[in-house]
Amino acid sequence: MEKKKVLVIMILFLVVLLSLSFVSAYKLLCLTYGQSIPSEQNPMYTCWHDSCINLCVTDNNYPTDPDDCYSFGACELFGETELDITPPNLTINSPINDYIYSSRSVLFDIGSNEPFSLYYIDNIDGGGRWSRLGSNIPGYYKKISFKDGLNSITIKGRDRNNNDILIQKQFYVDSTKPKIKKTEPRKGFASGEFYVEIQEENPTQLVLNYGNGIVGYRNEQVDLNLENNDCELIKGRSGKYGCDVEVELEDYDGQNIEYWFVLTDIANSVAESRHYWLEVDTTFPVLNNDNTAPGEPDSFWTQGEGRYNKYIYFTFNVTEENFDEITYIDWTDTRPRERRLCSRLKDGICEKRKSFRRGHHILDIQIYDEAGNSISERIEFDVDY
Repeated sequence: MEKKKVLVIMILFLVVLLSLSFVSAYKLLCLTYGQSIPSEQNPMYTCWHDSCINLCVTDNNYPTDPDDCYSFGACELFGETELDITPPNLTINSPINDYIYSSRSVLFDIGSNEPFSLYYIDNIDGGGRWSRLGSNIPGYYKKISFKDGLNSITIKGRDRNNNDILIQKQFYVDSTKPKIKKTEPRKGFASGEFYVEIQEENPTQLVLNYGNGIVGYRNEQVDLNLENNDCELIKGRSGKYGCDVEVELEDYDGQNIEYWFVLTDIANSVAESRHYWLEVDTTFPVLNNDNTAPGEPDSFWTQGEGRYNKYIYFTFNVTEENFDEITYIDWTDTRPRERRLCSRLKDGICEKRKSFRRGHHILDIQIYDEAGNSISERIEFDVDY
C-alpha cells in the first residue's frame, strides 16, 4: 500500500514538472515599432506598427503557432526600446543617374528596408517645394512626368521617427521624335552637293546614304558641330538646322543613284527621310571658244564700234549634254544681281546681243548645267558712246 502511494506521488510530480516545462517553452511578446524577432540580426518578423501584441514565440523568441499560447495571459515587453536615429535604407532602381529617357513619363522604382514616406523636389524649376509621393509605404513603383531636357531632382525618404535620407539624381528626357523636314535635290540631277533641314533639339548623328546596285552604296556622316559650318541654326525655329554635305560621285557619273538621310537623337530615336532617285552628272560644261580677248577668232564676245559701242555680242560654243543656262553679273551696277543671257543652245551655240550704259564694266559670266555644275569667265570693257 505504501509503495502505491509513493508511485502515485512520483507520477504527480512528473506531471507537474512536465507541465511547467511545457509552459516555459512558449511565451507571449509585445513589440514596439521597428523591433524584430527572434533578433535584429535575424528578423523573421518585424513590427511596422506603433505596437504589435500577443505574439506567440518559443523561449528563443522564434515565432510559433498562436495555439501554443492560447492559455497565456498578457504579453510581456520584448527587450529594451531604443531611440531610432537611423534613416531608411532606400534602393533606387529608377530613375537611373545620367540616363536618357525617350518618354516624359519616368518610372520611379524605389524600395526600402522599412516603411517610409517618399518625397522629391525639382532642383531646377521646383521653386523649393517638395512633392509627396506616399506615406508609410513599403516601396514605390509609379511613373512621374518630367519636362524635356536635363532634369535634376532630390529624392527624400523619411521613416516614422523623422529620420531622413536624401539622394540626388539627374537624367535627360527627349520625348520629341526627330524630324527631317526637307532634302535637296528632289528631282533631276545630282552633282554631289546635298542639303537637308532637320528639326531636333538634341541631334547626335546625321548620315547621308547614297548609291546604287551597280557601283554600290556608301554613306557620309554630316558634321553637326555648328562651328565647322556644315550646319547652321535656322533663325526663328528652335532646334531647326540646315546642313550642306558634299560627296564625290564621279564613280556614278551617267548613272542613277538613290539617296536618303537618317537622323538620330540622344534618346536613340531615328527619323529617315524620303528616298529619291537622281541622275548623276559630275561633268562640267566646256566653253570651246574660251579666249576672252575681244576680236580674237576663238573669243566668245566682241564689242561694237562707233555708235554700236554700247553693244556686246556674245557667241557661246558650249559642250554640255544637260545644259541649263548662261548668266552674268555686272559688278558696276548699283545693285548687282544675276541676269540670264541664254536658256538654250542650238547645235551647241548660243548667240546674244546685250547693251550696256556708258562707263567701265566688269562682268562675271556663269555657264550652268542642270546638275548645278558651272564654269565662270570674267570680262571687262568700257562703253564710251
